[in-house]
Amino acid sequence: MRSSDKRFYSDQAIITSNDYASLCRGDNPKVLIRKRKMPLEDLIYSMINRKGLTLQLELRNYMKTAHPGIEISKPGYLKQRMKLNPEAIKFLYQNHNKNFYTDPEIAPYLYKGHLVFAADGSDINIPTTPENLERFGSASRNGTKPQAQIGLGCLYDVLNRFIIESDINRVKFDEMKVAQQQIDRLEDTIGKSYPFFVIMDRGYPSIPAFLHMIDKKTLFVVRLKSSDFKSEQKELTTADEDVEIQLTKSRRNHYMGTDREALMMSRESFTLRMVTVTLESGASEVLATNLPREIFPADCFQEIYHMRWQIETAYETLKDRLQLENFTGTKPQLLEQDIYSTIYVSNLAEDIICDIEEQQSEHLKNDYKHVMQINRTVSIGLLKSDLIYILLEQDNEKKKLLMKSLYDEISHNIVPIRPDRHYHRTKGQLAGNYSNTHKRAY
Repeated sequence: MRSSDKRFYSDQAIITSNDYASLCRGDNPKVLIRKRKMPLEDLIYSMINRKGLTLQLELRNYMKTAHPGIEISKPGYLKQRMKLNPEAIKFLYQNHNKNFYTDPEIAPYLYKGHLVFAADGSDINIPTTPENLERFGSASRNGTKPQAQIGLGCLYDVLNRFIIESDINRVKFDEMKVAQQQIDRLEDTIGKSYPFFVIMDRGYPSIPAFLHMIDKKTLFVVRLKSSDFKSEQKELTTADEDVEIQLTKSRRNHYMGTDREALMMSRESFTLRMVTVTLESGASEVLATNLPREIFPADCFQEIYHMRWQIETAYETLKDRLQLENFTGTKPQLLEQDIYSTIYVSNLAEDIICDIEEQQSEHLKNDYKHVMQINRTVSIGLLKSDLIYILLEQDNEKKKLLMKSLYDEISHNIVPIRPDRHYHRTKGQLAGNYSNTHKRAY
């Protein structure tokens, strides 16, 4: 049995357990108890199987497959969904990730012995209702038509392609503060077996953030703006230097009277390693880090920073291929459920794809003109098409055959990896609404 199979079967066992039912009920133990037309596990399966159709068609297609001859109304379905704790859906992908990192039979992909995480946030367009505007805020400028948005902050494993942590916030949120909280929770998922470092882009760094990570012994790589530590950057004479950052009065004043005052007053200075890298465009960027020089010499930092782009690809997968912003309803609770169920499906798809690529690594590397990889768009489409039948199958042997069939079909859809390939970006009226490179997966 493939390792991703085991994790998927474990997920399904959790969904049908009494403990998970209690988690789904949240603070109200009296809900989701009665046996209805669509019981609790069907609620979960319907969210995982969501394809972005109208709710009436979603329910019709699901019930026709799961419970032929039984119909359920949209108001009845949404009423049941409103009783469901969104954190229970979040628990699904967190537990799936934990099973991956703590499995003694497998080893995750590492870079120089370290897991590599990227932290970033993204704005998620949501239905603009008074309730959502009050809860999450508007991204529009004052005086213009409001657009409600959620600020989604994620921590992403760029080598193993899992969204490890996610938090739903107001549209304008402190990305660095959320990232710190997610980093502090990492041990619950990955345990203590693997060291790691976190890559962050411009906009993340602040002196209290650096001090917090240094005190926590968290390894990091952060891209600096030209205005960050401006005087220190001007004095750099080599591409790799240790720089003493003085906590001057002007640098402390901004944090006086806040919850970060004690941290800013805890020392007179601290040391950052600053590495200058030259990008493919020819521009130079300065990265602040505390990675040890004996393991991570200066010549590996261009590759390290390039890894951060994988989290942008992950957000693209959520929004484009998995249609994250195509929500079931308008209520905040429904939005949160849809977001977490989409992340679960994304992680499940990547788990299956990585499993296949690892088993066929020699074939994909050596038997073609280019190094090949699994086509992710087609894989997501196949998973969305077949997953419902696997979830509903009661016979274990038939379930295994359905999973094998899905793996086989996914493994036949491969595309070449073309290094250093770039496309000219067409903006404005010339840009097509239906790009040939971003077709819908389902």
